[in-house]
Amino acid sequence: MLTINKLHKRIDQKSILEEISFEQEPGEILGLVGRNGAGKSTLLKSIASHYLLDGGQILIDQVSIDEDRRLRTQIFYLDEDHLFFKNLTLLQIGRFYQQAYPQFDENQMTTLLAQYRLPLKQNYRQLSKGMRGLFNIILAISSHARYILLDEPFDGLDVIIRKNVIRLLLDQVGEQQFSLLITSHNLAELEPLIDRTLILKDRTISHDYRLETLRQTARKLQLVLKKQRDSSASKRKRAVIKYFRARDGRLFPRLYR
Repeated sequence: MLTINKLHKRIDQKSILEEISFEQEPGEILGLVGRNGAGKSTLLKSIASHYLLDGGQILIDQVSIDEDRRLRTQIFYLDEDHLFFKNLTLLQIGRFYQQAYPQFDENQMTTLLAQYRLPLKQNYRQLSKGMRGLFNIILAISSHARYILLDEPFDGLDVIIRKNVIRLLLDQVGEQQFSLLITSHNLAELEPLIDRTLILKDRTISHDYRLETLRQTARKLQLVLKKQRDSSASKRKRAVIKYFRARDGRLFPRLYR
């Protein structure tokens, strides 16, 4: 189990994350949702040890990753803001990560690359945005890390590639039982994929809920208001519509807006 315990992070003396605590079970898919700039990427970089913490702990099976640094190889995160391997081929990139992750499966990587028609000897910088996203997912899966952190993995992908990425992730989660933590600013985008949602707001986790539980307890509302000049009724209607979003006959609170 991955445990995040009272994590704090400051950047340039500004508090970005405060009192972040949650647990993730093996095989669980978590969605981390929040507005742009809420700190989602900062949280992933902190969990992956790309950033030093200003407080709190990150534990795997109740052992701190600072006490046993080998546990860091159980967490995979690819920081697309600082890619050093843009001029390398896909095969060279895979072999680099093979040195960092002891259980990296090169055979699995080459098989998946062939399946999705990604040439081993093609440079990463020559790939389209969609193909880069697909390769990043293949790289993460092939690492055999137990906890994979994905930052906006569907951003900018066309419909076909997005479906391929989601199918690949679901298939591999079922086979390998690794866990996913996926960020997005769009809850509807993650809804078909995730088991649980974390809402990042005001520098902390404001809500933690399971979508299935929310669906079971949600009720559909229909408002019928008399036409009148009094603006109070229309204000009430706008307030309700702002708080709820109808989708496929279900209502979901706009908790992160």
